[in-house]
Parts: sequence; C-alpha cells; structure tokens
Amino acid sequence: MRQGWARGTKLAALGLVVLTAACGAVAEPVLPTLRPTFTPSLEPSATPTRIFNATPTPTRAQAPTTSTAGPSPTPLMGPIPTQPPFTITATQGVVVGNLQIEYFTTSASSLRPGDKLTLFWSTKGVDKATIYRLDAKGKRGQLWNVNRAGSLEVATKPDDRDVVQFLLTIGDATNHLDQTLAVPLSCSEPWFFEPQPSQCAPSPAIISAEVEQTFERGLMIWVQAQTRVYVLFNDNQKPLWAYYPDEFKDGQPESDPSLSPPSGLSQPIRGFGLVWRTRERVRERLGWATSAEFPFDGMLQGDATLESGVMYLRAKNGNILELSDKGASWKLITP
Repeated sequence: MRQGWARGTKLAALGLVVLTAACGAVAEPVLPTLRPTFTPSLEPSATPTRIFNATPTPTRAQAPTTSTAGPSPTPLMGPIPTQPPFTITATQGVVVGNLQIEYFTTSASSLRPGDKLTLFWSTKGVDKATIYRLDAKGKRGQLWNVNRAGSLEVATKPDDRDVVQFLLTIGDATNHLDQTLAVPLSCSEPWFFEPQPSQCAPSPAIISAEVEQTFERGLMIWVQAQTRVYVLFNDNQKPLWAYYPDEFKDGQPESDPSLSPPSGLSQPIRGFGLVWRTRERVRERLGWATSAEFPFDGMLQGDATLESGVMYLRAKNGNILELSDKGASWKLITP
C-alpha cells in the first residue's frame, strides 16, 4: 500500500501451586517441600514429609487503563517482566486411606519456555505411579509410568506459556489419589509497552511502517508488516473492529471522483479508499475522513491470526490499541 515509509526502530523465587483431588473429593492445595536433600528410597518412610502451601503474592499492581490521551510514546521495548515471590505456609501431607503422596515437586529455581526441569515424588501404599503432562485446559497428555518414588527429567516446550502442569496419580479407579504440580514460566519475550499484560507475549514485537487516518466515526490503520487495513468503529455497533487485506495496486484509481464529501471532510484514497469504497457497510459506519493520512513508525505484538488472542498496535500518538474477541472489543491503553 505504501512504499518508502518503513524504517529501522520470570521462576525468581520458586512458586509451586499444587491442587490435590482424591476419590472425587478436592483436598487443600499443597506445595511440597523443595528438592529433597536425600535420595528417595523405595522403602516406606517412618515420618511423613511435611508439605507446604504457596499463595502467590504479586509484586506490582498494573496501572488502570484509560482512553484519554497520554504522554509521549513509550520506549520501543519495555522491561522483561519478572515472576512475583511466593508466601510459604506449612500444611500437612496428603493421605487417603492407605494411599499417601509424601511430596511431588521440582528442582527448578527459574524456568523459561524450552528449559528442562526435574520432577521428584514419593508415595506410599503402591508399587507404581503415573505422571501426566497436562495441557492448557488441564487435559491429560504425555504420560510416564514410574516407580512409587524417584525423579524424572522433563523438557518444557518452546511454545509453552505462563505455566506448565503435571499430574501425579496413584491407586486405581475406586481408590486413587491425584496431585497436580503447576510450575510458573517466566516470559521469553517482553511486551513493547507498559503496563505489561498479565499473560506472556506469544511472539516478539514487530516494528512496522503504519499509516493512520481518522474518520467521523472511527479510524483506519494500515500495517505494512501484515499488509492489512484495520478499521476501528466508534458507533457502538458490532463488530467494533475488523481488518481487511490491502489489495490496492499502483495504477488503480486512487479515489472516486463521483463522490463529493461535505465541506471540511474528505474521501480516503488508495488502500484506505479501496476498502472504504468497496465495502458499503464500512463506508456507512465510518463516514467521511476528518484528517489526512499520517505515516509513522509503529509496532505490533500479539496473536497475528486474531482468532483467539489479542493484538496490540501502537497508534500515532504513542497510545496502544488492544484488539480482541474477534471484533467484539477494542480499547485504548495509555502507557
């Protein structure tokens, strides 16, 4: 659409959140002790291991968002977020009938996507145990059939985000004991703006030439890196935003001379104009342009498919546009 406008521009303390369920009943969340200082033995222990409950305490509260104009643009790359510390309080071990999970923990002191960690566990009342890797929705995936006590090295995936979860289960269908181990991940990529979203960024930030133009009831933004035209509406109708491919080619008519705008307003041209003229609903909802096109060096980050995630775009005034829910929601974040 435009050529020549582009130019070059967390665990800190181990936190383990443990959820325990047995025979259909939900037990208190527990956090086992850190890596044992002894080698787990296949023989039962005379004294149960004490287990600990962890309640995460965030170290910072994010600033509220506002739609008013903000200060000058935020730096291109924000700081890498760190994980909050955890407050540890003691609780008893997990026992159901003759089954007991003495501990289920990991050796990791910090973890990033793709890193390896070692799991440690010890149980009583059985000879064998099973460990599952859980997906983001808590469904069981990869499994390991293991002895009742031991250790296991596991690699996280490069695309893992926020937390990795494992399930230790012992017993059978009528008498069993389960315990979940959730290991927080530090973010592998920083967000390019503040306040940082609570979730990790799915990919690095991208610097791109952008063009912005305001209309009577919304605005358009062209993003060169995606060859897209984003349309944001201010008329409270659905969808609240949409995007279209930039299909304008040099040599095509830049505007329609038969369309005459009211005084003080204008007809959009080129890529903006093609989307505006060929999509009647867009034209009706946006109205006429209230400003000329404004080129600037922008940034974007998030879910480029916009199928289930959120995309963040930098606007020309340095504020951040959050586009989410497949057109159902957008908001302006002031850094």
